[in-house]
Amino acid sequence: SCNDWLDVNPRTQVKKDVLLETQKGFRDVLTGAYIRLKNDNLYGGEMMWGTIEYLAQHWVVATGTTNAYLQAYNYTDGSVKDRFSAIFKTYYQTIADVNGLLEVIDKKKDIFTKGNYELIKGEALGIRALCHLDVLRLWGPVPSGEISDNKILPYVKSVTNEIHDYSTYEQFVKLLLEDLDEAERLLKGVDPILEYSIANLQDETTCDVEDDFWIDRQVRMNYYSVLALKARLYFWTQDMPNAALYAKKVIDAKDPSGKKMWTLATGVTMESGDLACASESIFGLSVYDLGKKASSSFDLTGNGIHEQSFIMDYYAFPTGERTTDVRFDKQWTSLSKNGQSIYICQKFHQLSDNPMNELPLIRLAEMYFIVMEATSSTTEANGLFSEYASSRGIATADLSSNKLRTLTKEFNKEFYAEGQMFFFYKRKAMQKIPNGKWEKDSESQTINMNMNNYVVPLPDSEINMRLN
Repeated sequence: SCNDWLDVNPRTQVKKDVLLETQKGFRDVLTGAYIRLKNDNLYGGEMMWGTIEYLAQHWVVATGTTNAYLQAYNYTDGSVKDRFSAIFKTYYQTIADVNGLLEVIDKKKDIFTKGNYELIKGEALGIRALCHLDVLRLWGPVPSGEISDNKILPYVKSVTNEIHDYSTYEQFVKLLLEDLDEAERLLKGVDPILEYSIANLQDETTCDVEDDFWIDRQVRMNYYSVLALKARLYFWTQDMPNAALYAKKVIDAKDPSGKKMWTLATGVTMESGDLACASESIFGLSVYDLGKKASSSFDLTGNGIHEQSFIMDYYAFPTGERTTDVRFDKQWTSLSKNGQSIYICQKFHQLSDNPMNELPLIRLAEMYFIVMEATSSTTEANGLFSEYASSRGIATADLSSNKLRTLTKEFNKEFYAEGQMFFFYKRKAMQKIPNGKWEKDSESQTINMNMNNYVVPLPDSEINMRLN
């Protein structure tokens, strides 16, 4: 399916053939895929702090708007359909970007200098898997429910004007794992992240790499990004032993000096200007105008991307006293609107004199949450939560009781505006979710979820194409 944006006409084919005659051409195509990931329809907006967060009940909305329909899970509204159609289309356009090079890279292997074939192919496979996994998480079934043998989505591995076959859930997951396994194999032999620290790789003068294409691996699909994606996929498919295994590989990763590759961010980290904890980024995107995007997306006007005064209750839960959580003071700011305190997320705001401009898509904290939930050892879970709690300035907890409640609240605070909370609820098939604030006792503060709310319908164009 998806053939309206995967058409390959003769003119386009000629351009692609010419471009993919050189190593630089392959790099340019891969760079184009990274650029498309930053599109407003994907991680430059809708799949970070936009559409996906309204599904998680995270923002204030005006009645009668598309965002209000999203919070009501009104998937039949025309504007909602258009929004999801644009997201779906852009995912498969990105997939087409990498498929264009993956289709021919093996035939052109001799044009690459040492390591570049493996690096480019491994990154491309990882990006293809990243996009397909989020397509599955949004349009696929609730993973803990009954999985049918029906064909649900296309796993696209070629660029063609023919209609792509659809896969069953099991087939789709199998293809995802195949891509990630191959990406892991390719990158394991060449990725500079296995030879240098992140700090060294942020400065080409401190490491002996081929050229600057090999640096800044934390904002590229690196070896550990692939391991983290495997942890996320296994977690989604309820394979807890493998989810914990791969997440721990990332948590325990060390640079050549023996130091941890990544450590959890603290209040000091955020004080330095890293409000989004990009220092924890296993995989992210470099967004040159991230500060501008944040200023326009998180304000009191127009966009509705702001929190109500209940954010104080959320962070103060359960004591009612002012929180010691470093994220409250660093990642939120209070303003007044119509005499009411409004809390605005400032996670992606940048220091004007030292902007990081990094948008983290997979962070170390997620790996901690995966192990804390997936491990069979309460001791291990409590140990990791203690580390996490210390970094965030919160009290530790015994996860042998109220584990789901504790992790749900902390995951929600941790990944506000990062597009992960709706997927948390869906993975757990939660029948009640907070109505914008942490559930205390009142039923009015929660929403009753129908399992159909978790499965976004395919775009009409896809349905019509398959019927015809």
